[in-house]
Amino acid sequence: MRDLFETPMPRVFTIPPAASFLDVLAKALVDALASDETPFALSDAIILLPTRRAARGLAQAFLNCSPQAATLLPRIRTLGDLDPDDAGLGGFGDDIDQAPAIDTLARRLILARMIQARGVQSDWSADPVSALLAADALADLLDSAAMMASGAESFDWSKLSTLVSQHELAKHWEQSTTFLSIVTEAWPAYLASVNKVDPGVKQRRNIEAMVEKWLADAPQQTIVLAGSTGSMPVTRKLMYLIARLPKGMVVLPGLDTHISADAWIAARHDDQHPQRALSEAIEAIGIARDAVQVLPGVVEPFALAQRRLIINEALTPQETTADWPSRIEELGKENIIAGLDGLTFIEAASEEEEASLIAHELRETLETPGLTAALVTPSEEIARRVAAKMQRWDVQVDISSGRPISDTSIGSFLRHVMQWSQDPSDPIALCALLGHPLTSIGLGRDHVAACAAAIEIAVLRGPRKARSLPHLIQQLEAIKPKYWRLIKVNGQPIEKDAGIALLKRLDALVQQKGPLTGALPDCAQTIASLAEALAANETQTGADIVWRGEAGESAARFFAALIEHGHLFPPIESQAIGRTLDHLMADLVVRPRGTHPRLAILGPLEARLLQFSKVVLAGLDEGVWPQPAAPDPFLSRPMRQHLGLPSPDTRIGLSAHDFAQFATAPKVILTRSARRKDAPAVPSRWLWRLKTLAAGALGQAKATAALADGSHWQGLLRAHTPSRLFDPADAIPRPKPPVIARPRSFHATEIETWIRDPYRTYVEKILHLRALDPLGGPISAGVRGSAIHKGFEVIASWYQALPADPKVALREAFKQALQQAGYDKTDLEIELARLEPTIAFTIDVEMPRLMAGWRPLVEKSGTYVLQTPEGDLTLTARADRIDVGPAGTEILDFKSGTPPKAKTVHAMFDPQLPVIALIAANCGFEDPAIKLPTDLRHIHVGGRTPKIEPAVLSTSSVEELVERTIWTLLKLSAQYGQPERTYLPKPRVSLIKNATYDDPVDRLSRRAEWANAEDSE
Repeated sequence: MRDLFETPMPRVFTIPPAASFLDVLAKALVDALASDETPFALSDAIILLPTRRAARGLAQAFLNCSPQAATLLPRIRTLGDLDPDDAGLGGFGDDIDQAPAIDTLARRLILARMIQARGVQSDWSADPVSALLAADALADLLDSAAMMASGAESFDWSKLSTLVSQHELAKHWEQSTTFLSIVTEAWPAYLASVNKVDPGVKQRRNIEAMVEKWLADAPQQTIVLAGSTGSMPVTRKLMYLIARLPKGMVVLPGLDTHISADAWIAARHDDQHPQRALSEAIEAIGIARDAVQVLPGVVEPFALAQRRLIINEALTPQETTADWPSRIEELGKENIIAGLDGLTFIEAASEEEEASLIAHELRETLETPGLTAALVTPSEEIARRVAAKMQRWDVQVDISSGRPISDTSIGSFLRHVMQWSQDPSDPIALCALLGHPLTSIGLGRDHVAACAAAIEIAVLRGPRKARSLPHLIQQLEAIKPKYWRLIKVNGQPIEKDAGIALLKRLDALVQQKGPLTGALPDCAQTIASLAEALAANETQTGADIVWRGEAGESAARFFAALIEHGHLFPPIESQAIGRTLDHLMADLVVRPRGTHPRLAILGPLEARLLQFSKVVLAGLDEGVWPQPAAPDPFLSRPMRQHLGLPSPDTRIGLSAHDFAQFATAPKVILTRSARRKDAPAVPSRWLWRLKTLAAGALGQAKATAALADGSHWQGLLRAHTPSRLFDPADAIPRPKPPVIARPRSFHATEIETWIRDPYRTYVEKILHLRALDPLGGPISAGVRGSAIHKGFEVIASWYQALPADPKVALREAFKQALQQAGYDKTDLEIELARLEPTIAFTIDVEMPRLMAGWRPLVEKSGTYVLQTPEGDLTLTARADRIDVGPAGTEILDFKSGTPPKAKTVHAMFDPQLPVIALIAANCGFEDPAIKLPTDLRHIHVGGRTPKIEPAVLSTSSVEELVERTIWTLLKLSAQYGQPERTYLPKPRVSLIKNATYDDPVDRLSRRAEWANAEDSE
C-alpha cells in the first residue's frame, strides 16, 4: 500500500465495524510508511484519535505489526487534549497567544453564585445545592454553545431576547431567557476580567489554531485523523483540511456504504440515526458518500459483513422501513442467518440475574488462552454489579469510567467526617464515624471499635438526648454499670472509663479545630485537618493514611482546589454545609491504574475503536441504553433549534452508532432485564427493531433460534437458584428447643408474650436476641409512656407532705421526665399541653385518696416461685403503683395507650396485673403491708379523656382471678415442658394487637412470606 497517499484528494476512507479498527489502521500506515528509503516517515507522522484509550490501543497495535524489533512510533494525540505548546505537532504552538481555560471548579462556583444571586432577585430558590445543580446544566450549555461558535467570536446569544415573542413559545420560558441573557453578558465579562476562557472555547480554539497554522503552511509529514464521527463543527473543519493535505488522510469509523439513497437522505435529518454525524462530516469535507472507500487491506469476514448489513438495516430511519420486504429479499435469508451467527440475545428475569450471566460469560473467556472479552454498557449500576461478582472468583476487573470516590474507603471516611463535624453528638453521624475502619484518633483501631459499640448501645440508641459532646459525656458518666456492655478486645474488657475517654478525646479535637464556618475554604481546611487527626493511629500519621492511593490523591486535589477557589462562592448557612460539600465531592471519580489484561468493563465512549473476542452489550432497555436526552432547565428543544444549538437527540444518534459498531464484533451477547428497579422494563428500540427485522425475514421461531435466544448459563444458574415457591404452612417456623433450654423464669409482662406470641419468647428468652432501638430515632410510644410513668412517681412523695400547688408540681415532674427522655423544647411544649387533661384528672383522683390515708408505693419489685410438676416457675414483677390504705391493697397500672378490657384480663390474654396480684397474695413484695389486693385497675393517661378502667369483672373477684392465673401458669408450664411442643409465631391471629409486619421478630420469622402479608419494604 505504498500508494495510499497517492490517491486523489480529498482523501477519506472508512473501516467497517467488523474489522479491528486500530489494528487495520496501524498495519495500513506501517505498510505505507515504513521502508528503508524513508526510515523516519512513520515516526514523523501525526495521528489524531478521539479518546486516550484508543490512543493507547493504537500504540500497542503499531508495536504488534511493526517489522522491526525496535520501532519509533508516530505522534499519537487525542482531539480533546490538543495543546498549542505541544512541540510534537509540527510547530503548531508557534506564535499562538491564547488565554488559559478557567478551572472547572472555579467556573462551577462562580456560575452557582450568579444563579443564587438571580434566584434571590426572582424569588427562586437560593439553596446552594440547587444552585450548583443549575450551574452544572449551565456549564454544559455554555460548552455546547462554545463548540458551535467559530474563530474568536463567541456564540451568538442575541436571539435570546426575542425567542418567546417571535416563535410563540410558552410564556414561562421568558424568565429563563431573561436569566440567560444576564448570565451570557455577565459571564463573558467576568472571564475577560480574569483573562480566562471556557474549557470548551479553549478546546475549539486549539483546533482552529491548528487549522489556521496548517492552512498557512501545510505540513509535509503524514497527518491522519481517524475514528472521529465529526460530530462537532470544529472537528469537521479539521477533517476538511487534513483530507486535502499532501499526506493527509481521514479515516471514518463504520460509514454505511450500502445504505440506500433515500435512507441516507433521511439519516441526514434524523438526529437519532447512527449515520447522522457521519453524513454531516462527509458533507462538510465536500465528498460524495460513494467516493469514500474502504481502507485498503481490510479483510471483512463474510458473516460479519452480513451482520453489518443487518444491523445497519435494523437501525435505518423509520420512514424508510416500508421497503423492508425488498431489502430482506436483497439480503437473502441464508445471508441473514449467517449474519446472525455469533449474535446471542439474553433476556434475564432481573438485574441480579443479568449481572450473574454477564459475569459467567466473562469468566468463561478466561478458560481459553488468548481470548479477550469486554462488557460494554452505559449503566454504572450494571458495571458495578458485574465487577463485584467477578471479585468472588478473585478476578479484579476495573470499571473504565472509574468509581465514585464515595464508594472508596477514603471517600466514605471524608463524607463521615463532613457530616460529623456539623453536629459532633448526632448519634447517626457519630456511630458512622467511629465505625469506619479509618477512624483511630491516635489509638488502636480495635480499641476504638469496641468503645464505639459499647457507647452506641449504652447512650446512642433510642431518642436523642444529648445535643453536644460534653452533654453526651455526662450522660455516659451517669449510666448505671449494668447498662454498659462489656466488650472484650484481645481478652481484655473495655470499661466505661475507656468510652468516656474516647468521647473526651473527640471533644478536645472539636474544640481545637473549631466549628465549621460558612466559607468554603475554611470548611475545606477544617475538614482536612479533622480527617488527618481522626485517621492517625499508633504507627502512622493521618496525612499518610488519608491522602494515599488513587482515592486519597483525588481527594487531596479536590480539597486543594476548594481551598484555592472556595472564596468564589458566598458563605453557606450552617445547616447546608454538609449537603453542599457532599454534592461538590459527588462528581469525583477514582480512575483505575491497572487493568485486567484480557477482560474489561467499559462505557461506550471508552470502548470506541477497540476490538475483543467477545463483547457483551448490556442494559439494552429503554432509559438505560439508549439513555434519554438530559433535560435542559434553561432552553426547550425549539429554543435550542432557533438558537442554532445541537439537538439533545444527537447524543442518541452517537449512541446508536456505538451500538452498531459493537454489535458487529465476532461474538456478541446482547442482554436486557425484564425488570429494573422492581418495575417492568421496555426493550431498547434497537433490540426491538433487530428482532422485528429477523422475525420478518425468518419467522418468529427461526429468528429466535438464529439469535440463540438465551444462554447455557441461564439454565444452570436458574437450576441452582432456590425456588421461591413454597407451601406457606410449611414455611412457618416451629422451633423445638430442648426442655432444659426452655425458660423457667418470667417477668409479669412476659407472660402475655408467652401466651400471644410464643416465638417471641423463644427469640428473647432462649436465643437471647433483642431488637435495638434506632439511632437517634423518633420518640416512640414506649419511650413516651415510660416518661409519663416516671412523672407519676412524684405522687409517692406527696404522702409525707403535699405540695403547695399539686398541679404545678405534677407538671414539673412530667417536664423533667420528658426532657430526660429526649424531648426538645418544641416537642416538650406540645406534649405538656397534651398532658393537661391527665394532670387535672390525676389531681382530682389522687388528692382525695391521699387525704383518706392511701399510701402510694411506686416501682416496687416482687418475686414468687410457683411450684409445678415440671419444676419451679419463678415469677417477677415491677408494679407501677401499689396503694396501701384503709380498705386494703390496690394495684394500679398506668397505660398511655389503650388499656385492656376486664374481660381480656379475665381470659388471661393480658395477665400482667393478675400475675402481680399473685405475687402480692403470696407476700412476694418486700413491704409487709402489701398483701392480697382488693382491687386491680388500669389508669388510662396521656390522652384527651383519662379514665379508670377496672381490671376485674364485676361478676368476679381478685381471688378468683388469682386462681385463674395459677391455673393458666400450670397449664403453660405443662405444655412447654413437653419436648414436642413448638414455639409458634402468633398462633392466634385474632389476638395480634398490631396487624403490621414491621416488627423485628416478625421479620425474623419471615412472617410477610408465609402469612401472605404485604411487607412495608
